[in-house]
Amino acid sequence: MKNKILLGSVTVLSALVFAACGNSTKETKETTTVQTTEAVKETTTQATTTTGASSEEKEISLNDTQRVGRDDAGYVNVPKDWVNFKDVNGGPQFQYSALDGYNIITLNGFTQDQAKPGEGETWGAEMIAIRLAAQWEKHPNVQKIHGSRTKVSEMDAFLLQLLMKDGKYYFTWIFEKGDKVYTASFEGDKKTIITMIALIEETWGLDPKNPGK
Repeated sequence: MKNKILLGSVTVLSALVFAACGNSTKETKETTTVQTTEAVKETTTQATTTTGASSEEKEISLNDTQRVGRDDAGYVNVPKDWVNFKDVNGGPQFQYSALDGYNIITLNGFTQDQAKPGEGETWGAEMIAIRLAAQWEKHPNVQKIHGSRTKVSEMDAFLLQLLMKDGKYYFTWIFEKGDKVYTASFEGDKKTIITMIALIEETWGLDPKNPGK
């Protein structure tokens, strides 16, 4: 793993911002139409679409980060000044946040026994992605949902990207490693998510010491 990673202005992020700031009622309705779980299903057959960087790129040194996580949920690098965080309603997942308590990462891992696939469901990352998308579609504060494909430490991953009515972003990566499905989530502001996308996609791993492993 290189000691620096590239950060870029994320094209899909710009699309979400545009959806939030449409000038006409018609344009807003068209750009903020919530995609259903069918969008997640379609990504299994479509060409991979990543949250790739545009021409605006910069680097962040991993020396400015700390590696945090847990064996059952995975590890990821976050800024050095982030601290342990626990959502009182969050369950057993692992969480870390910026000092403002607004920008938060959440790591989790699921076994097939824990997820309990139902009739017609096939165990795997797609199943978890579809469930999450269905849950978010019912949330009254969601303004925009988009599903795409990307990579996390060179593994295929689903990415659910949400823009909330209050301007907050929720991004969740869902991917498989071994016999488990893992999720890495970020919630927070636009400036921080640009940094965290690169950190999550390039440093997540099961090794507590080596990013991306």
